[in-house]
Amino acid sequence: MAIQLLTLGLFLVAGAVAETAATYDYIVVGSGPGGAPLAANLAKAGYPTLLLEAGDDLGNNKNYSEMANFNLAANDDKSRWDFFVKHSSDEERESKYEHMTWRKPDGSFYVGLEPPEGSEQLGIYYPRSATLGGCAMHNGGVCALPSDDDWDAIAESTGDKSWLAKNMRQYFERIETAHYVPPGTPGHGYSGYVNVTISDPTFMQQTSDIQEIASGIIKTVGGDVTRDINSLDADRDQQTGVFGLAGHADPNGHRTGSNTYVRATLDDPAKYPLTVQLQSLVTKVLFSKNAKTPTAIGVEVLRGQSLYKADPRYNGAKGEVVKIFANKEVIVSGGTFNTPQILKLSGIGPAKELKKFDIPVVKDLPGVGERLADNYEGGLLALASKPLNGSSGPFAVQLKTPTARKNRNIYGWCKSFSFEGFWPGFPTEYGPSQYECAFVHMNPRSQAGYVHLRSDDPQEPPEINFEFFKHGGDEDLTEMLDAAKTFRKAITSAGEPIGPFNEKHPCPGVKQNCTDAAQKEFLKLQTYSHHAASTCGIGPAHDKLAVLDSKFRVHGVKNLRVVDASAFPAVPGAFPVCPVFMLAEKATDDILRDAKSASSSA
Repeated sequence: MAIQLLTLGLFLVAGAVAETAATYDYIVVGSGPGGAPLAANLAKAGYPTLLLEAGDDLGNNKNYSEMANFNLAANDDKSRWDFFVKHSSDEERESKYEHMTWRKPDGSFYVGLEPPEGSEQLGIYYPRSATLGGCAMHNGGVCALPSDDDWDAIAESTGDKSWLAKNMRQYFERIETAHYVPPGTPGHGYSGYVNVTISDPTFMQQTSDIQEIASGIIKTVGGDVTRDINSLDADRDQQTGVFGLAGHADPNGHRTGSNTYVRATLDDPAKYPLTVQLQSLVTKVLFSKNAKTPTAIGVEVLRGQSLYKADPRYNGAKGEVVKIFANKEVIVSGGTFNTPQILKLSGIGPAKELKKFDIPVVKDLPGVGERLADNYEGGLLALASKPLNGSSGPFAVQLKTPTARKNRNIYGWCKSFSFEGFWPGFPTEYGPSQYECAFVHMNPRSQAGYVHLRSDDPQEPPEINFEFFKHGGDEDLTEMLDAAKTFRKAITSAGEPIGPFNEKHPCPGVKQNCTDAAQKEFLKLQTYSHHAASTCGIGPAHDKLAVLDSKFRVHGVKNLRVVDASAFPAVPGAFPVCPVFMLAEKATDDILRDAKSASSSA
C-alpha cells in the first residue's frame, strides 16, 4: 500500500527548513471523516492530492478495525491524543467532577477526587484519535442523521439553498452501503464507502433477562429494534421510541469509513493521484507574500512520530521542519480542537489573542476557536438483582421530553454495559448485573465554549473550556432529568427476579427517594461529552463570529477551506461522524465546481 512517510526525493536537514516541489493541487490537513474522504474524492477527480496525518496507519490493528473493540481503541496509546478540558470556569464545580484526572508524582494517572499528595490536576479527560482515519477509528460507530432543521438552519443563515435537508440527503445516499433496510428503500444508498448495519435484532426472539428488559423498554416507549432510525419519513424528527442502532460497520463488525476509503483509493488499479504522508504534524498554513488578499499557498509540517504533546508517547522531540506547496487550495480538517489551533498559529483568528503570542495577523477573524459546542451526555445505570443472562448489541431510543423545543431531543442507547464518560482506563465495569441506557441531549441551549492558544508552540495543546450550561442550563437539565426518569421507568419495569434494581446514578440506591433538584445537580456536575463541534462555524460574512462561508471557504482568505466538525454552526444531531462524512461529499462538489469554473475562466 502506497502510504508514504516522506515525499520521494525530500531532503531533510536537522534544524533547517526543507522545501518540496509544488507537485500537489490540493493539500488536505487531517485524515478524519472530513479530510480523508475529501482527499480521496479529489484524487479520484484527477487532481494530485496530498493527505497529511500526524499519526500512523492502524487500519490492520484489531483494536481499530473491529468495532466491538472501540473502548480498547480509545485507550490505546498508539493513537491517543490526551486532551484535558474544563466544563466550566467555576473551579469549585470542576472540583466535584468524579472522574477528574491528575498526574501523580510518579508520572501515572490518578482519577478521582482524592489524589495522592503532590499530584498535578490535569482536567477532564477528552481523548482524540491521531491515526489514519481520525476519530472515526476509535468512536462507537453510531451513524445517525441529524434533524432536517439542523441542515435547514445553515441554508437559512447563509442563503445557500444547497444546505437544505432535501438536498443534503443525496450525500448520505452517496456514502452509504445499507445492510439493514430492503434494497431500494428511498433515502438510502447501496454502493458507498460507509457500510451501515444495525445490531443483530434476533435476541428479541429468545427468552432471556436481556430480552425481558428490552421488552419492558419497548412497552414503555414504543418502537422496535429493527426500525430505521435514518428513514426518509417526513415526520422522522418527531418519531420516538426504540430503533435499530445504525453504525458504520460491515456485517462482520469491521469498522468502515475514512481509513478503509483511503486505503481502497490507494489500492485501486486506476492509480489515482493520492499521496498520504503519515507522522506529519502541520504547524501552520503558508500564505503568499505578494497577494493583496491573504492567499494560502501551502503548509509547514513537522516530520516525526509522536510530536504533539498530547500524545502519551511524546518525548520532547522537535521533528524536522518541511514546507509543502499547493497549486490550488489548502483544506484544513484537523478537527474541532486542532483546526482552530492551526488557523491561529497561521495568523487567522482573533487579533488580540494572536498579538498576545506575537503571531503576525494575516486575517482578524474573532470567531476562530469560539462557539465551541457539544452535546450533553448522561445515563441511567443500574444493577439488577441477579446476573443477567442473554446478550444483545445496543439498540437506540429516541425521546421527545415534555419541554423539547421542536424535535425529539434525546438519543439513548441501551444494553448490558457501563458507560459514564471518559478517563484513562475507562470504563468501570460493574459486573454481569449491570444495565444502562446512556443518552445524549441534542441541541443544547448553550454554545459558549472556546479553544484558546496556550502559546505559539504548535506542539502544545490548546486551552479548552466547554462552559457547559452557561445559558439555558436549567431547561437543558430538566430535559435530561425527564430522560433519566423515562429510562428508569423503562428499565425497572422488569419485575422479579431481575429486579429490584440498585441504581448507580443519577439517583443511587434501590428505593428511589432523590429529589429532582438532587438529580439535576448530579447531572450538572457529572455530564460528559465527546462530540465537540463549531469552533470554525459556517455563517454569513456579517456575523462577526462566523469563520467560513457556505462553501467552506475561510472568510476574507483565498484558497483556504475547513472541512470537519468545526465547520458546523451547531452540533449536528446526536453523533456527528456520519454528518461529517456528508460534509466531505458536499465539500467535494463545491471544490470541484470552483476548480471547473476557474479552469473555464483561465
